[in-house]
Amino acid sequence: MIIFENTRLLSFNPPAVSEPLDLAAWEPGEAEGQGGRIAAVGKDLGKRFPQAKKVGEGGYLSPGLVCAHNHLYSALSRGITTAIEPSRDFVQVLQHLWWRLDRAIDLPILRASALAGGAEALCAGVTSVVDHHAGPSAIDGSLSVLETAFEELGLRGILCYETTDRNGQEGMKAGVRENLRFAAEVDRARAAGREVLVEAAIGAHAGFTLGQKSMELLGEAVRSSGRGIHIHLAEDRFDSSESHSSYAKDLATRLEEVGALNEKSIIAHGLWLSPSEVELMNEKGAYLAHNARSNMNNAVGYNRLLHSHRKVVLGTDGMGSDMLEEFKFAVFRHREFQGPWWPGDFLACLDRGNRLLETYFGGTFGRLEAGAAADLVHWDYDPPTPLEAGNIAGHLAFGMSSRSVRSVAVNGRLRIKDKKPLFDIEAIGVEARTQAARLWKSMKGIK
Repeated sequence: MIIFENTRLLSFNPPAVSEPLDLAAWEPGEAEGQGGRIAAVGKDLGKRFPQAKKVGEGGYLSPGLVCAHNHLYSALSRGITTAIEPSRDFVQVLQHLWWRLDRAIDLPILRASALAGGAEALCAGVTSVVDHHAGPSAIDGSLSVLETAFEELGLRGILCYETTDRNGQEGMKAGVRENLRFAAEVDRARAAGREVLVEAAIGAHAGFTLGQKSMELLGEAVRSSGRGIHIHLAEDRFDSSESHSSYAKDLATRLEEVGALNEKSIIAHGLWLSPSEVELMNEKGAYLAHNARSNMNNAVGYNRLLHSHRKVVLGTDGMGSDMLEEFKFAVFRHREFQGPWWPGDFLACLDRGNRLLETYFGGTFGRLEAGAAADLVHWDYDPPTPLEAGNIAGHLAFGMSSRSVRSVAVNGRLRIKDKKPLFDIEAIGVEARTQAARLWKSMKGIK
């Protein structure tokens, strides 16, 4: 058991700041199935649980942050020196950079990128990452490699493989098989009574790289696995226009017609969805993953209907995993666009990542209460102004940052303690740099 003492509990939904309290959590494997959950919240818990390990005092304690859309394979692209042709639009950015990079990924590169990106996530107070993997040269078993890296770090996640037609029909079918294989692996682990830290979604790239046969296979995979699809949709205007040109249908309609749109669906970006598509997503209970920094970097526009979606979550689209930085960009870009939302609305989006976890894992996430998942962040934040329920979002937007992270626990297991990772972050960095050099070299031979 671990215990945080005399700390103010910082809740996001509903926003609340407590008086100084103690919080005790069971570590994995403890207390007859209660491992990984919060045991109690109150005063003087050290007397009630004298065997608990004291891991933090003072400051603020919050639920862990969730990155609801990421590409950890991009962790090794930072500062890339491989020559990249100038790109006049978003599709050329994909062709000149990202599709060359993903074809150069092998399993050692994948493992190194997952460990490097996952370690960064934990150091930023992110306890769960929803990853969207691509690597057509090494599809089989790739999600299990990712899972092993997540478990080594102690990071929670939802994984999928990015199914696409762009590498041929055999490559497309291999992507569907990998999604189904991994989902079945997770199901077997649950059936055997093992604790599952990593769940499965059904991955797909984007509408404009998926034909009708691919969509039908993905719909079948969603239904047979009981999962949701995780797909880029209408990230760029071209995706929507191509759907109308080739199929005379909206993108969301294509998904819905094959049975691939449900309450577990994760629709990334959605900048160019129509009002009727937003209505359909809301009707089906699908999540929209908003990625403000990536949209800005790729110059694809702004989601003018963002506030019309009922289930917006926040992601990074591979631009690191710092969710407080992503939160700030989401707020500021929306204000620049003169949208109707305020920081409190984006705080609700940040918290909603926990509802996504509940959809996949069951149980309770994002609550500082007995029985909830013990995914926790201890903050070393000393506010210069009062921090209270009504202004938490303002402090996140204009004050707090990942530099304030002191300690992090996932599933009741401490992963960062007093700013020191409890895994070999130096070795992870050395291997990441080695594999990044291999990746960049391999990309030179790919057109």
